[in-house]
Order: sequence, then C-alpha cells, then structure tokens
Amino acid sequence: MLPAGLTEREGAVLRLVAAGLTNNEIAARLFLPAKTISRPLPNPFTKLDVTSRRAAVLRARERGLM
Repeated sequence: MLPAGLTEREGAVLRLVAAGLTNNEIAARLFLPAKTISRPLPNPFTKLDVTSRRAAVLRARERGLM
C-alpha cells in the first residue's frame, strides 16, 4: 500500500490522471473496462481529501506519491 492509504491500483490510476489521460485511456492502459476506472477515482480523492482530478494530482505530488 502507498502512503495516504492508497492501493497500488489507485496509485497507478492517479499517475495516469496526472499524465492527462482520460478514464477511457486509463482503462485501456490498465487493461480494464472503462466503468472500472470511473469507480476507483473517488477513492483516492477521499483518501487525499480532494474533490477534483487536478487537486488530487497536486496533493499526491505534495505528499511525494508521484
């Protein structure tokens, strides 16, 4: 598990979000259905105490997660 209680998958999704990929692109990279990606995004948002993709990336960088 990564810092802030993030799972490895949540960390991978967050890194791909930071790279600017859409949910569909993230799903393709991780070989998952697109619906699966839309579900895990709120988890890292909650764990990082943020409400947007941009804020999640900034907080993850602040905490050294990326």
